[in-house]
Amino acid sequence: MKGRQDVNATPIRGDVRIGLAKNTPMDRPSLAASVQAEGRLQPELPPLYDVQVHSLIGDSLVITGTEIIDGVAYAQSWHCRVV
Repeated sequence: MKGRQDVNATPIRGDVRIGLAKNTPMDRPSLAASVQAEGRLQPELPPLYDVQVHSLIGDSLVITGTEIIDGVAYAQSWHCRVV
């Protein structure tokens, strides 16, 4: 039950950055989201491409997009909260 493990994963604390990525694994520009985790040089999550903000309520938002791992594309959503 991989999906259930992901739901119960330890939250990652850091800055979410959304911007235009010109060089992507899709060989075209894409609006991308990445996380710069606090105290680490490398982000812990792969970037999301073709991102959309689907909801913004109070101090949280949901970002959806495509995560590409080893050339395979996966639909992914991030629930982000200001702490």
